[in-house]
Amino acid sequence: MKRTLTKTLLVTAVAFLTSLTAFAYDGSKLVDANTYAELKAKGNIQKYYYKQKNVKLTLVPDTELSKKAAKFWNKAEEPSFIVENLYLMPKSKLGSGDPSKTTIDYASKVIRSVSKMKGMQYYSSDKKWETLYKEAHCIAGPKDRTKVPDNTEGSADGKVMYCMQDDNSFGKTNYRLEYHQTAQEVSAGFSNTTGLYVGPIKGINDDNLRISMVIIDCGDDIMVYMLVQAKFPALKILENTMNESFSSRLNAIYNWFIKQF
Repeated sequence: MKRTLTKTLLVTAVAFLTSLTAFAYDGSKLVDANTYAELKAKGNIQKYYYKQKNVKLTLVPDTELSKKAAKFWNKAEEPSFIVENLYLMPKSKLGSGDPSKTTIDYASKVIRSVSKMKGMQYYSSDKKWETLYKEAHCIAGPKDRTKVPDNTEGSADGKVMYCMQDDNSFGKTNYRLEYHQTAQEVSAGFSNTTGLYVGPIKGINDDNLRISMVIIDCGDDIMVYMLVQAKFPALKILENTMNESFSSRLNAIYNWFIKQF
């Protein structure tokens, strides 16, 4: 009887571990061989495009939500500015390496914890570490800044939220947040519902900034794809500010994300 119970428990454990593996992607099959080799060696890759027509994104992983993120800019006019970032991080290096946290469900809660982004640090254009978001919290609607709690319960799939971030460079900006989740990945899409200002200049009009983040379970690793697409006037001051600001912000958001584990 004891031997039968032990065998049953062993079979159940193996089946459970097999099911976890089945839910993970093989990272080497999500991007081309050269990209994956560079990712393994460096941990991240960035591509930048400015005032280029018919841009073909080259770092999009071959997953459902990554492809959806690549189509998040669904406007007739093309974006004038695009940055793609792709990261690969071993789960063993995330926080304490606790396997109960290195899951898509946990990542889903992290990217909905908007209030925890308050005080996030970034490396500014002044070549020093500064606070990126002086304030960050969910709000009642696209123009209504009434503070509401983060919505981190259950699956993120299909949820729509709104938030306000008081940015070090752009001031207070409202965003619409759109979430999707499957067993293997989770994504967040930010679109601005109020304008972004560079000093007195309105740099980006409403809904002309789209930021996407996709977290993908790759077994022993987590792959993260991030994409910024924006349209703004062709002014040199804006070009320099937007390039430096959004490139550093992608890295800041990624670093904030992995520190939550």
